[in-house]
Amino acid sequence: MAVPAMAAKPAPETVTVIGPFGGPQADAFVAELESSVSGNRVEIVYEAYEDLELEARVAGPNPPDLIIAPSPDRIVGLASELVDLGGFVNTKSLRRDFGDHLIDVTSVDGAVLGVPIDLSLKSLVWYKPAVFAAAGYAIPETFDELVALSDQMVTDGHVPWCNNIESGFATGWVGTDWVEDLLLGAEGPGVYDQWVDHTVLFEDPRVETAFERFQQMIDSPDYVFDRAGMLTSPLPPINGFFTNAPALDAEDCLMHKQGSFFGSILEVFGADVAEFSTFRFPSVAEAYDESAMGGATYVAALNERKEVRELTRFMASQRFGREALAESGEWILPNVRFDNDRYTDELTRSWADIVQAAVAVDQFRFDGSDLMPPVVGQGTFWAGIVDLVAGTKTIPEVLADIDASWPS
Repeated sequence: MAVPAMAAKPAPETVTVIGPFGGPQADAFVAELESSVSGNRVEIVYEAYEDLELEARVAGPNPPDLIIAPSPDRIVGLASELVDLGGFVNTKSLRRDFGDHLIDVTSVDGAVLGVPIDLSLKSLVWYKPAVFAAAGYAIPETFDELVALSDQMVTDGHVPWCNNIESGFATGWVGTDWVEDLLLGAEGPGVYDQWVDHTVLFEDPRVETAFERFQQMIDSPDYVFDRAGMLTSPLPPINGFFTNAPALDAEDCLMHKQGSFFGSILEVFGADVAEFSTFRFPSVAEAYDESAMGGATYVAALNERKEVRELTRFMASQRFGREALAESGEWILPNVRFDNDRYTDELTRSWADIVQAAVAVDQFRFDGSDLMPPVVGQGTFWAGIVDLVAGTKTIPEVLADIDASWPS
């Protein structure tokens, strides 16, 4: 009697994903996705793309199933190619988990086109806990306390701030981050959003005050290490910040305002990141003491296949990140229901706490200069910071120049 031939197993369904990251970050991402499809005969194929390739890959002959975009505007620019994720996940659930703003920025004509899967955080001040402890300095909770701390450091013979901002053709962006945080933390998300779209002008008194506070932090006597070299000394601030220790020298600077990505820069230059920590850049107004500013990475779908739909649901859920990403030290999960105890790195966990608190009250906002027309955000805004630091123009002159440059 003949033995029946075994039927061949069907080939696994493939979900193709393209994203902007590689190396360990990509490895952790793929491992996370694979954990969600284990046993389901689904194969994840991930490929990194260069920044300018995204739109071409979507429009090409073999578009992927899912794209990971480095900013919400890239999602909106591809709106005609993307499917409404509201058909995958209940929109009310998305707004509960990510807040209105993070969903609104990738919504077009009522369709939700992207869901955030990773946030970066810029509203941070880097410092060395051992140095603060030795000097008896407490972490400031308000902007007024930050000013008072800076004054105390000067009185004690120390330099509060490492604040060099030279960055080649991009010189000025560090200063724009200061202004953005100072405006968001004083006037709140509503005014901030209107400023970004130029409903509120740069010459508005509220924006002018943010610039004045920035100038206060760079031009108060003895506040800044090598103040004369702010525009010529490149990032990172190697002199002073890297060398200080509990036994302080007079020339050491003790704080540096920079984003969550700064740890990787410290490592490149041979610093021991374990010696550093961060605190949230304090808000001016108590009403906005959860506000934070940074960037986001979004997922979007190009088709509605079952496997694509299920993988997108997973990435939008509070389960996404708990297997590999939270252990990688490379991701800050934006879902307010994600369990931050999953983070194995204390510093990353502290950033995630800041992000979750901001998202929960809808006070997380994107880097304003990135959202403005390029001629402004990467043009006259950066240039205005340079003019202000150099002392070649006053704040009113800088603000008038920026408003005049805004496209009509």
